[in-house]
Amino acid sequence: MRILSLALASLLLTGCAGLLPKSNLVAQQNAANQDYAAGRFAQASDQYRSLAKAMPSDAGVRYQLGNSLARQGDTQGAIASYREALLRDPQHARAWHNLLQVQLREALLTAAEMQKTLNAQQPQAGQALGLGERLLDVMEQPGQDAGRAP
Repeated sequence: MRILSLALASLLLTGCAGLLPKSNLVAQQNAANQDYAAGRFAQASDQYRSLAKAMPSDAGVRYQLGNSLARQGDTQGAIASYREALLRDPQHARAWHNLLQVQLREALLTAAEMQKTLNAQQPQAGQALGLGERLLDVMEQPGQDAGRAP
């Protein structure tokens, strides 16, 4: 009976302890946001990763992690973070926007590299070069912002 009482008390204390760190999470979120605003993207990413572990259902932290990773040039990490945000909140419009923006930037770089590298005499080159050219034409339209970082 004594062991059962100790186990129950331990569970209650552990449950109550989970309520305390909320203020720590808010402070950590504020610190991460300050690091991001100051251009310290690596530090912000570390903080956002830690917050993501502490708040497994939070889409916003994963979106912010994606932004900080994109600013560091970690395209694959940013894409993964935006997708994680969208798994948690499929209506997160900014995550959709930034995911598309990062992927379009990658596609534009690939198209430009292909145009410089691919020999037009290669089989299927015409098809690939045509697709790259169409993409570049579409993205050169006024108002397109695929080149901007999130």
